[in-house]
Amino acid sequence: MLAALAAGDLDALADSLHNDLQAAALTLRPSLAETADDLVGSGVRATLLSGSGPTFLGLVADQDSAHRIREALLDAGLAGVLVATGPVAGCHLVDYA
Repeated sequence: MLAALAAGDLDALADSLHNDLQAAALTLRPSLAETADDLVGSGVRATLLSGSGPTFLGLVADQDSAHRIREALLDAGLAGVLVATGPVAGCHLVDYA
């Protein structure tokens, strides 16, 4: 993930996102899987379930895409769609090297 961030490689960053609880949560709550599918179908590059749910993070290419996707998701009836632009308070990249 650090290498992807340093290189500005969105595809590698998307590939590095992982939550060990996500598969179990999607199995227990199929509606969460539908939400993930809706996000990807709207143009989100990668989704990540926050903790064990029900909040998803969606990785997009840029701020304009984020706002366009947010509007499309709201129009489709998905509630609570927010756009966070960086840096986000409380979010820090720590280098352990």
